[in-house]
Amino acid sequence: MTESVRPDLSVVIIAYNEEANLERCLKSLPTGAEIVLLDSESSDRTCAIAQSFGAKVYQRPFTHFADQKNAANSFATSTWILALDADEELSPELSRAILAVVTFSAPKISGYRLRRSLVFMGRRMRFGKTVDKPLRLFRREHASYHGTIHEELRLTQGKKSKLMEGTIWHYSYRDLSDYFVRFNRYTSAIAEQHAREGRKIPSILHVLRPWFEFVARYFFRLGFLDGYPGYTYALVSSLYAYVKYAKLVELRGQTHV
Repeated sequence: MTESVRPDLSVVIIAYNEEANLERCLKSLPTGAEIVLLDSESSDRTCAIAQSFGAKVYQRPFTHFADQKNAANSFATSTWILALDADEELSPELSRAILAVVTFSAPKISGYRLRRSLVFMGRRMRFGKTVDKPLRLFRREHASYHGTIHEELRLTQGKKSKLMEGTIWHYSYRDLSDYFVRFNRYTSAIAEQHAREGRKIPSILHVLRPWFEFVARYFFRLGFLDGYPGYTYALVSSLYAYVKYAKLVELRGQTHV
């Protein structure tokens, strides 16, 4: 594809030691899009893989996700940005739909929500709260990230829409061991943030949250249709909300709530 017909699209990725995932991600991107990768001093082949796909690679020490993603976006030169993580993959249908959107989108639309589905224990999940629709495709000048742990992309002008075709497949965890490493890291970080903010511990009902969460995910949200991975994901993820507050109780040295 010649420069004159390149899509007005920059794919922006932040990364650290993502050689296991990055090639799969880059192979799925819309043809001809500018690729911007902001690396946090990886020690593996992340940068070399990105460069082999023609990516523009930059370095920045990691602070927090909103800062890092805003910095990465500043290197993009296209009107539209597609924000991806290195462990995500576009379906062919979504890749084609994105190209159509950046070419023909109405001026009043500044951002699109895309369908994203978790890949867990080797299965492309469909149920049990494993599918969401994050805002990922947006006009560069009309959006920015906010927050430190769970960053949020906010539009500064224009309207949102949904792109219904295709899926972002999210390979979030290598295996169950990796799941629990991340589980532990994120629940600790959230508990520490709550402690700094003086957040109150919920009523005693929060100890029942795992049971309600499992029933909601596995039965009401049809997680059982995803087989054994569906059962496992419903079970382990149902503990998340409880553990972050249990760690907050522990940080404050309380033995009761």
